[in-house]
Amino acid sequence: MSDTSKGYAYVVVSALLTGAVFTFGKVVTAALTPEFVVAWIFTVAAAILGVWTITSGRWREFRQCSRRDWLYILLFSAFSVAAIHTTWLGIKHLDPTVAAFISRLQTVVAIILGVLLLKERFRWPEAVGGVAVLAGVIVIRVSFDVSVTFWFWVMVLSGVLFGITEIFAKKAVRSLSPIPLNFFRNAIIALVFLVYVSTTQGGLMEFKGLFWIVMIIGITGPLLSRLCFLYALSYIDVSKAVLVNQLQPFFVAVTAFAAIGMIPTLREWTGGILILVGCAVMIGGRRKS
Repeated sequence: MSDTSKGYAYVVVSALLTGAVFTFGKVVTAALTPEFVVAWIFTVAAAILGVWTITSGRWREFRQCSRRDWLYILLFSAFSVAAIHTTWLGIKHLDPTVAAFISRLQTVVAIILGVLLLKERFRWPEAVGGVAVLAGVIVIRVSFDVSVTFWFWVMVLSGVLFGITEIFAKKAVRSLSPIPLNFFRNAIIALVFLVYVSTTQGGLMEFKGLFWIVMIIGITGPLLSRLCFLYALSYIDVSKAVLVNQLQPFFVAVTAFAAIGMIPTLREWTGGILILVGCAVMIGGRRKS
């Protein structure tokens, strides 16, 4: 398998895992605050990745980072804090499938910044596939009767922040491999939200019977899903990675149907098929690195 093929495979797995996070995140935020959930899922992910980083000897990579490298690593972590917070607020207050599609604004932001700042380019098969993917997103988007509320704009902000975050992620992963990079990012996010919850909400152990679901989300999302996406960025352009990541809302719809009985409409299925076809065309038209 070529490096480019590996990159696309990592994105597909990341999208699948994140789809599950959106659905089960809706379940836990019905009883727990978004800040509490974020604090714990990133603590779980950081703890596992910390052990992984130490036992594999990858902690030595931190000593090799230059000041510029650390700037990108810190910016990646800082924008992640803001993007994660707004995303989980949106998940709590919006339908999970709607929230997932509004957050797709990150794709447009990441593509524009990738082309302007990172000088990324598309071959014509990849461009055709990308157009099909965006068309599928639009078809599904118009099937939702979404009120333009405060939480709608919070989710829009989340998409913009995540688009910027992925640019810094692409920069950071060039100097630090995905495992220690994801550990550092998750540790920063966990620390920020643990301090916030302990000072504003009191108890850090009030899981309300949802302990294991929170733990599973921590392993599925900030650990495995983000790790797969960082590996993808080490092989392919960020603009192409975020386009294939449009599979995420499709997986959200599937898991939402399986877990909480939400039935996709014909238009949503049509859009989902367009997204799948577009991703297949992009992957089929790839160029080996």
